[in-house]
Amino acid sequence: MQQAVHPSELDPELTDDRLNAVARFILDVYSEAISNTQHKYDNTYTQGSRGWAWVREAILEYENYFPWLKVVHRGNDIQFKIGSTSVFRFFCDDPESPQKRFVILPTEAEASNFTLPLFEGADSYEDPDGLWRFMIRKSLNEDDEHELYCVKYKSGLKEAIAKWQFNTAVKTFVSSDAEIPSATKLPEPSLEPRRELLDEDDVNETKKPNDDSV
Repeated sequence: MQQAVHPSELDPELTDDRLNAVARFILDVYSEAISNTQHKYDNTYTQGSRGWAWVREAILEYENYFPWLKVVHRGNDIQFKIGSTSVFRFFCDDPESPQKRFVILPTEAEASNFTLPLFEGADSYEDPDGLWRFMIRKSLNEDDEHELYCVKYKSGLKEAIAKWQFNTAVKTFVSSDAEIPSATKLPEPSLEPRRELLDEDDVNETKKPNDDSV
């Protein structure tokens, strides 16, 4: 079996900076979602559903932050591009031996995004050379951290063509062309004796369908 290469060897737009940026927000959101499903009535299904839903919403939001991130399908089987070519989906599954069938097989919507009909009027589509996935490996206990991988599988097989693992120790810096606002001058601090504050309570309140991905 051929050894999996770094994603950028197959698509130069899949740089470490971009992969780190996407992996960071996916893992942060997923971890927060799981930590919010600790009720006694929660189970693996409710955890998986919330984790999947939160990550999906985060991808839709972060499309506005990164010019190289584009959502190409907003359905339950959400698909997005990093750069101009590679289409991704995300799953919570074992990257070494995925159990969900659509990890290695495209949905109909996905197939329409990465290829065109062989000829005009044809119903069949040309198979891709592989499928790009972000794979979340859920930790087995609270002491461990969730892991995230970027993998390209051979279509229909559990064989990785490219593979990259996110290192949680890496600090992610995102470059921006936006102008940095100038510093604001703060007023001089008052040195007068403090008046006694009234004894009162201040309360500020702010109220602020799933598929095979779970």
